[in-house]
Amino acid sequence: MPEAFSGSFQDFLTTKTDARFTDWLAARAEPHWSAATGHAFTRAIGDGTMPDDAYARYLIEDYTFITDLASTLGYLVAKAPSMRSKARLSGFLALLTSEENDYFLRSFEALGVSPSVYETAAQGPVTRAFADMLLTSSGKGTYAEGLACLLCAEWSYLTWGLREAQKPRPQHFYLAEWIDLHAVEGFETFVNWIREEMDAVGSPLGAEEQERLAEIFTRMSMLETAFFDAAWTGEATLPADLAVRS
Repeated sequence: MPEAFSGSFQDFLTTKTDARFTDWLAARAEPHWSAATGHAFTRAIGDGTMPDDAYARYLIEDYTFITDLASTLGYLVAKAPSMRSKARLSGFLALLTSEENDYFLRSFEALGVSPSVYETAAQGPVTRAFADMLLTSSGKGTYAEGLACLLCAEWSYLTWGLREAQKPRPQHFYLAEWIDLHAVEGFETFVNWIREEMDAVGSPLGAEEQERLAEIFTRMSMLETAFFDAAWTGEATLPADLAVRS
């Protein structure tokens, strides 16, 4: 896997003058960024080798997380610096609470997961840490800090979604649709907008604030990897290096 770039954003620009701030965030997050976007779990979605029990674990955890993601978007809508930004984030919030929710319900039924299970499920330790990172950064932190969390979460899904969309779709609808949800033009457009927003907000910041955003993006990449690990292996313990928030 690629090694992390350890320098500042200004250092990064000396290696590639046309580099974006978001390119630097991803480079600073290695090897965790590549571990998340190239995880075996994401590849199993695309090639149809996903075990039902692993995918059920994943969907249950993800379902418990929807409310927290919606709250994160709400915080960002409130803190967004322009009406254009508020509109973009609000639009994604509306999508999250409609189309994706319907997908979960149909998928649970197909996988034999009863409402009594997914409606009462408590978040596992990795999901709690992931949700805490998003809610704390967006609720108590700055707009830029919350945006860095959202960027990592959505950009990582776009990255593997576009990759798996190049393959023939798997037979099970819940795998095929999950790929399509994260490779469709509308989602790609939204993630590209988050990158543009992060570039615009992050580039002018001082070195200390930029470093904070890099730390957030890196930790989010680590949590994304741990989330896939937990679903893939069934091991729900939070890794020691993620037990204490940066």
